[in-house]
Amino acid sequence: MGRARKVIHDVIAHTRGLVRNRGIEDPGWLECVARYPPPPMPHVDREKIPKIRFPQDRLAELYAAKSGFATDDETAYEFADEQLTLIEMGIPEKEAYATLAKKYEKVEAERFLQNFYQMRGQPFIPSTKPEEMAKRWEEDEAAAIKEGMRMEFEDNQELHSDDWVIRK
Repeated sequence: MGRARKVIHDVIAHTRGLVRNRGIEDPGWLECVARYPPPPMPHVDREKIPKIRFPQDRLAELYAAKSGFATDDETAYEFADEQLTLIEMGIPEKEAYATLAKKYEKVEAERFLQNFYQMRGQPFIPSTKPEEMAKRWEEDEAAAIKEGMRMEFEDNQELHSDDWVIRK
């Protein structure tokens, strides 16, 4: 907002100079500005507002950096909140991280599968058996690849059939 006021102030000074040197005719608003000048420029020598950082922010950034997954903020902050709770209970930070890392590896995998099924428009059915979920995911992937290959083969067949040949 300070820059906008400065631009307005410079426009006023510029217009006054043009009127004084007869570059333009006196606009009607210049007299009003002379009577009621714009407010003074704000001071820009103020200190910057400090950034507010919570302990969870650092822990969430560490988890996102160390995690092997592409971690979303929601999961990272859930992890950080639980880790901070364990730290406040007296458990060292590294032990708290190691304890929760295994748990959240499963959470990340389940969220990945949930997003995967949602993108495909299929219902996500959580399972207590990760092997079963992985097998079902592999079968779905294999079916999708087969379908894609079949469509590609059919398109290739149509392109190379005699129906598409243009004769002169």
